Amino acid sequence: MIPGSGLFLLGISGFIILYVVLAHLSARMGEGLRLPGYYRLYYIAILVLVVAALYGWYQYSGEKGYDDILLILLIIGNVFAVAASYKYWWWLKDELWIKKDNGEESNE
Repeated sequence: MIPGSGLFLLGISGFIILYVVLAHLSARMGEGLRLPGYYRLYYIAILVLVVAALYGWYQYSGEKGYDDILLILLIIGNVFAVAASYKYWWWLKDELWIKKDNGEESNE
């Protein structure tokens, strides 16, 4: 896996911070649009990633562990985050990849 627990924990903490920010933004947007509380999936992902970080720290501290369990925890956490992102942020694809007609002016 990743050689060194410091780099591993830094990477996991980066994802945790990203998911906290997305959870907050999604909660506010869902409140305004009256969407169900899918943002809670981010918090489940954060919880799973914290467990993965603790397990990885335990594993890299010299104790025997299974790399497969660590990988499964990382995958499960990120699947929850992708599911929440799909529910809240899929509309951005139309905004980002919209094709403008040639020769016509936009009202923007």
